Amino acid sequence: MKSGYLMNRTIIFMLTICTLFADCKRNIAFNKKGFSIRGDIGSYPNRDRMLNDLIQNQKLRGLTHKQLVDKIGEPEKNTFGDTSILYYDILTDYGYDIDPVYIITLEFKLIKTV
Repeated sequence: MKSGYLMNRTIIFMLTICTLFADCKRNIAFNKKGFSIRGDIGSYPNRDRMLNDLIQNQKLRGLTHKQLVDKIGEPEKNTFGDTSILYYDILTDYGYDIDPVYIITLEFKLIKTV
């Protein structure tokens, strides 16, 4: 009987911990000011949590370059030379090293319409 009691308490404890960790990375509503906040090492602490709302709930398709920048903010410097693509750094995870483990970048391809 005691081992079943301990097992139930352990499961409840683990579920509580998992819920707390999941809650820490909860999605938040997009806003330009929060999206533009820069943290340490050039990171953006809010962008990964705002990404879902930005993509799913904001009208982005069909915007001009100016409208997009007005809505989201200035893109990162375009190091690839193609001015029709705008890049926004979302998340860079360095793990325990100086080299990134993975990078998430939001990319917009602007198409000229006649």
